[in-house]
Amino acid sequence: MNALSALTRMETTLLLRNPNALFMALAFPAALLLVQGFVIPGTREPVTGISDPVFEGLRVIDLFVPIALTVVLGSVALTNFPSAMGGYRELGVLRRLGSTPVGPHRVLGAQLIVSAASLLAGAVAATGVAMALLGAQAPRSVPLVLATFCLAAVAMLSLGAIVAARASSAQNANGIGMLIFIASLFSAGVWTPGPLMNETLRQIAGFTPLGAASQSLSAAWYGQPFPWAQLLVLLGWAVPCALIAYRTFRWR
Repeated sequence: MNALSALTRMETTLLLRNPNALFMALAFPAALLLVQGFVIPGTREPVTGISDPVFEGLRVIDLFVPIALTVVLGSVALTNFPSAMGGYRELGVLRRLGSTPVGPHRVLGAQLIVSAASLLAGAVAATGVAMALLGAQAPRSVPLVLATFCLAAVAMLSLGAIVAARASSAQNANGIGMLIFIASLFSAGVWTPGPLMNETLRQIAGFTPLGAASQSLSAAWYGQPFPWAQLLVLLGWAVPCALIAYRTFRWR
């Protein structure tokens, strides 16, 4: 077994023993859907006030399904991933690995692999809850949803990598990541779904990574026109953020 495989298994074990990280990845997005569907009044009523025929016959709660996937993206990429790397830096793990043949970069690689698996598991859990308990529709274009989710995952993990690159401790990383995450929830449409947003606010939100992810996932899910602009925004976040993280990463 090579070093990366061994580290990935170790990171997986550590994740499974971390209830906070598991909650953020698997339970929080699904719980958010359940609260919206069973607690918030009016969310199971038909959508009104939208002229786009694509949304005809949909309920308000249906609009929250793609949004829940963006919550998965934000919770893992902005809280779990940076906190783990910040904790390793705080404890001197990265510094000590730097003097071994394993190298600290393999820890980063293992953490990215586990984070990607967490994103997939969280998305499956949220989608399963939405379809099984809330009667949500299946996506119109599964390949486009998958492609959009993968690009959004790269963009969000790249953004999270900037936090992970500089945070001196797990607490510091979690604080910074959580601040960005909470601010991003508005643009993702957690309070007001994108199709129900004011047009100006929706356009502004579309330039943020979670906003672009939410809008492109909604377009793929409900059969709107191909979301070229939103996908370009995601690409525009992914590449610079990855380069910044690469250039500024502190291994000690």
